[in-house]
Amino acid sequence: MSDVADYCRQVEAHLTRINGGHMVRVVGAGFALVKQWADEGVPLSVVFRAIEQKAERHTAGTSKRPLRIEFCETDVRELHAAWRRAVGLTGGAELAGPESVDAPAAVAEPKRRPVSKSIERAIERLGRLAGRLELPGEFRDAASQAIEQLSVLREELSRTRGAAREPLIERLAPIERDLLTQARHAVAPGMLRDFTSQAEQELAPYRDRLSPEQWARAVSVTVDRSIRDHLALPVLEL
Repeated sequence: MSDVADYCRQVEAHLTRINGGHMVRVVGAGFALVKQWADEGVPLSVVFRAIEQKAERHTAGTSKRPLRIEFCETDVRELHAAWRRAVGLTGGAELAGPESVDAPAAVAEPKRRPVSKSIERAIERLGRLAGRLELPGEFRDAASQAIEQLSVLREELSRTRGAAREPLIERLAPIERDLLTQARHAVAPGMLRDFTSQAEQELAPYRDRLSPEQWARAVSVTVDRSIRDHLALPVLEL
């Protein structure tokens, strides 16, 4: 990133918001970690989503202390790897930041989270979305349909063991794609334009390093993440 200090300030500000206004300074080892993300070209939207994802589990646990940025490292790495795969990138150097020198040569495969817990959280979130009357009826219907599909899938997974679970888990991806398609129609056109503009601005440092197809895919994936965060959609694909 051209301005590592600004990157770190934005991460610190988002962490403060997620902690309910309790400021946890990004200093020392935390600053070194965030600087590394900036140097490696990890998009801010990925870091923000990782903080929120970790905070959801942190809040559900027994800890009463504010979340520290160091605890978010695994989530950042996993979401960044998923983002790179979605964009169509492999390896570690293609999307390094403009000032990066020692970006890692490869991105490790993320560890899959427990499927049952992920589905439970997804059903809870979708239940809240389906009850939001200010959202378009088509989207609420899609959320309700996804709840039914996930409930059936959860039951099938509970009776299945070993490799036979893989085809069932693969059914999560099309459910998520259908939800995101409906979600794009649910947000106002002006908001969709804003999300697109923000994505292009965030990804601008990498534009010369991407093919036209990769650029379009990167923008689309980043817009989808903004829509997901705006509506509090669950992440289904594992």
